[in-house]
Amino acid sequence: MNKETDTKTPPAPNPIPVQESIDWREYFHAVVDRLWIVILCVVLGGIYAGVNLSKVETKYLARAVLFIEQDKANVLDSKMEQVRDEQIRSIDMINTVVDLLRSYSFAQRISARLKLDQDPRFLAAAGISARDAFPERVAAALSSMSAAVYRTNTRLIDLMITTADPNLSVKLANAYCDEYIRYVFERRSEASKSATQFLLEEADRLSKKMRVSEEAMQSFREREGDASLENMLSSAQAQVSEISNRQAEIEKRIQLIDSDLAVVRANKGAVEELLFLPSVAAEPKVAQYSESLNNRQRELTLLSQRYRAKHPAYISIKTQIDLTRSDLRKVLNDAVNLLETARSRLEIQANEAKIAREKATARLLEVTDKTAEYYQIKREQEANQAFYNSIVSRLGEVDITKQLTESPVRIHEPAVGAAPIRPSATKTWIQSLLGALAAGIGLAIAIFMLDTSIKTVDQVEQFTGVNVIAAIPRLSLSTRASVLVANEERSGIVAESFRSLRASLTLHRLNENARTFLFTSSMPSEGKTFCSSNFAVTLAQQGFKTLFIDADLRKPGGSIVFYGENRKPGLSELLMRSCAMKNAVMPTHIDGLSVLTAGGRAPNPSELLTYENLERVMNEALSKYDRIVVDSAPLLAVSDTLLVAPHIDLCTLVVRAFGTPRKMVARAIKSLEETKTHPAGLILNFLPSGRGGYYAYYYSGKYYGSYGAKGVYGE
Repeated sequence: MNKETDTKTPPAPNPIPVQESIDWREYFHAVVDRLWIVILCVVLGGIYAGVNLSKVETKYLARAVLFIEQDKANVLDSKMEQVRDEQIRSIDMINTVVDLLRSYSFAQRISARLKLDQDPRFLAAAGISARDAFPERVAAALSSMSAAVYRTNTRLIDLMITTADPNLSVKLANAYCDEYIRYVFERRSEASKSATQFLLEEADRLSKKMRVSEEAMQSFREREGDASLENMLSSAQAQVSEISNRQAEIEKRIQLIDSDLAVVRANKGAVEELLFLPSVAAEPKVAQYSESLNNRQRELTLLSQRYRAKHPAYISIKTQIDLTRSDLRKVLNDAVNLLETARSRLEIQANEAKIAREKATARLLEVTDKTAEYYQIKREQEANQAFYNSIVSRLGEVDITKQLTESPVRIHEPAVGAAPIRPSATKTWIQSLLGALAAGIGLAIAIFMLDTSIKTVDQVEQFTGVNVIAAIPRLSLSTRASVLVANEERSGIVAESFRSLRASLTLHRLNENARTFLFTSSMPSEGKTFCSSNFAVTLAQQGFKTLFIDADLRKPGGSIVFYGENRKPGLSELLMRSCAMKNAVMPTHIDGLSVLTAGGRAPNPSELLTYENLERVMNEALSKYDRIVVDSAPLLAVSDTLLVAPHIDLCTLVVRAFGTPRKMVARAIKSLEETKTHPAGLILNFLPSGRGGYYAYYYSGKYYGSYGAKGVYGE
């Protein structure tokens, strides 16, 4: 059967990348499989704990307690708080004291004061010989013996010394307390001297600054005149405000003229209506003629009450009115030039006002600068005076604090005895055993992580992108001697997994009408013959006339599986045309299943498996059998399988769980794809119980239910 002409096989889909997630079951089973490592580590941890407990030397702990004094009420407290540098007021300060007591430098002070480098008792307790008793080494040993602990929510500090000599522990604990109190007094004395010197220097510096500021104030008053400064500022501000108002008024009048100019230019002969425009009416000539015309109108009104229209006086007034109206009309006819002239005058006034405002603003800035200078000098003078008074006051307070002898720390409880201490045996055992247990688990997981073999269904699918179509469990001890499990243990879990494999392959999406099936692996000893032979048995049990072909011509195993011996003739003889198929095919004890063994050892397997020879054998076999199962050689060992693959409908790759490296599986799949053969799926073989998603979900005791050994298949 030529796979290149098979139009029923669709192209292989691209593998879908799967996001890898942590499966904690893998790590659990990794630890269970290597439980002996964990047990060995626990045993070694127990031995280590026992040896350490047997070597433990009795130590003696002496404890002294320091008490941090509270601030006492005092009339001078509010002022003295500012100059008492050594006053302890917060938890942070207490922790600072604790850190000081733990420090190496403090241990050096005590070592030097007590001359511990010459004390034989201390040197013996510290394990230091007189020849090696250097001050640095002695101080380091003392620091390792001491401990300072702050009691939470109290003002107490525990000083603890642990040595092999009880009297030495008591001596050193009390020495720590005495030395710290001495240290506090030294620091307070140094702080008081430093504060006095600093305050004297500050007082002298501020006195000089006060003289400078006073001289600057006097010079300013003589130059500017302190009494007229506010009047100058007020006058300058009023002048700026007045000019600003005048500028605004001029701008307003210009805008009004612009508006009236637009009306005048748009006027078509109605000259008298121009008198209603404010800008026109406000012009001097227009206002003069208008007032004259109004006066004569009033005179005419009075004369009309006394005289008739032909009276000389009436006619005279009437004539004057006409002349005045005529003059007014002449002026109004030239209203555009009149308003433009007025606008030019206003622009000149606006420029003059702008210049005046700039001068007034400059004057205001000048006065303001002088005011700022004045107030700056005044503030400096007042600040220097206030600082100087404060320094003088604090000098007096420092003199008072020199008389205070009370320490902020006192010995609350001196060390009077040392208690023997030994490490808790129970705690030591628990810590050692737990540490050993953790080390054993970590070592087991590390070995598991270094193992690159395929272990679970999820793992192989994520790594290769190829689906696992069957997970074959590892054979139990009772069935391990049987190879054809599908026939001899039909009610078992392994046989059920092969029936699931049969369903998966006969209905596979790549070729639902597949008749030929190829089983191969990447390396030898992965169980491909075991899987192919049992798969052939399940096909025969389903009623198909099945032929099992052992195509591994280099290391055949099919004949041993079915007959317990190597039988001839077989595939080698068929390919060499030395016998007919009817003579090479052998029946088995299973109904419907026949076997074509590998036959005799072929000197040139690759040459025998040529395209024409194998196509002839496959076509003849397909004419006589419903299904053909081919067991071929490992892919990475020889190239024989790559010659067989083009003649097969579906190819499956057998992978041995916890045995086949991942890279080998990837290389095998790549080799198949180079021949345009995409694996129909992977078979994860010899999977231990409970490993991997597929087997754990479908074949474990929890989910197998009534379909187990005593289920639907009987006893």
